[in-house]
Amino acid sequence: MTPPTAAHPFGEDAPDAFDASLPLRYAPLFDALRRVFRHEVRGLEHLPPRGPALLVLNHGPFPVDAILLSHVLRAERGRWPRFLGERMIFETPALEARLSKWGVVEGNHYQARRRFEAGDLVAVFPGGAREAWKPRRERRQVRWAGRTGFVRLAFKAGVPIVPIACPRAEDLYVVFNDGLAWGQRLFGDGRNWPLPLVLGLGVLPFPLRLVHHVGAPIRAERRAGETVDAAIERVRSEAEASMLELLSR
Repeated sequence: MTPPTAAHPFGEDAPDAFDASLPLRYAPLFDALRRVFRHEVRGLEHLPPRGPALLVLNHGPFPVDAILLSHVLRAERGRWPRFLGERMIFETPALEARLSKWGVVEGNHYQARRRFEAGDLVAVFPGGAREAWKPRRERRQVRWAGRTGFVRLAFKAGVPIVPIACPRAEDLYVVFNDGLAWGQRLFGDGRNWPLPLVLGLGVLPFPLRLVHHVGAPIRAERRAGETVDAAIERVRSEAEASMLELLSR
């Protein structure tokens, strides 16, 4: 477990700062955003009506799609998902203070399992900043780089994985370069600070129609005679294949 620091006096065991009144107070704004982006969610019946689940999402360059998905889940299922955030967020006090109130928690297994124990939906972007700022030529592809952390989390917590894709979220801005790779050349490999070259409507994204596609749940379980590593790789491959299929819609 991460030890306490001046910025994080409780370490990983920080109190939950989520303010459940915020999604309600900002609902009119989110409804207006849904009209701007003509947003809808398809396949919502695949989402478990109750109990914990791990939502696996593709990562676009602008988080409005995640906000709209969260709004729909709260409005139609009474469930506001808890997002796992990059460590960079929690190294920036101003970002941490704001996003924590919206239910974002530091992206580690300890925090995720706390939320599962509370019966929450937990959302993760396996591609992180590497996927968010990928060049335009790689649209509709996943950039998970063989990551299995989210699968291991699902196995340990005994929760299903639900793939959810918003294909056109990748088109909200035109990204010309590999933003994370450029940032790491300047800031160092240990920093996930992107340096993208993008085109939008000035600083605003293009007002594209956004549709979320919810895939069938994937059970994180071992088959008879299967090793743990083999099971993890099989489930990761199933999740990636499902995401690619959803991105092609």
